[in-house]
Amino acid sequence: MNLMPRTFGGSSRVAAVIAVAALTLVIPAGRAQTPVADTAAEAHPAHIHSGTCDQLGDVVYPLADVVTLTGEEMGAAGGHPVKVSEVNHVDVPLQEILDGGHAINVHESAEAIDVYIACGNIGGVVHERENGEGMEIVIGLAELNDSGHVGIAWLGDDGEGGTNVSVSLIEPEEMQ
Repeated sequence: MNLMPRTFGGSSRVAAVIAVAALTLVIPAGRAQTPVADTAAEAHPAHIHSGTCDQLGDVVYPLADVVTLTGEEMGAAGGHPVKVSEVNHVDVPLQEILDGGHAINVHESAEAIDVYIACGNIGGVVHERENGEGMEIVIGLAELNDSGHVGIAWLGDDGEGGTNVSVSLIEPEEMQ
């Protein structure tokens, strides 16, 4: 897998995206809590759009806002915050999303909905879920408009004809 596409830039960003990818692969299966927004930080609306990041079409499926989680911090000091969405249920099969030419787009805020901060085309290597219950794909979300945000989105069969989607963002510059 080539993690050095033109959209991510330097190796520190690639390392950050790899770290988020590893984290997100665990989150959808084991998340026991619903994300709670940090009231000091903005929520970032996210959607699945028709089209590609180069030419976004209409919103096809709204997703939960991407937010900074709050709560008791545990583990090593100095952990870097990851903004995540709750696991979204989209009432359409993953294959239909893959076949339809779609992208996931994240906005700066509800007030600045026309400012896009990260986007990723839904396509790439699809593989069998670890538990053998359908397909899943992880896509990269590239920074837009010098937002400082990059991330990934996980999409997986829900076992009942729908798709679960989770979006995660980081700000690599804040990690230095």
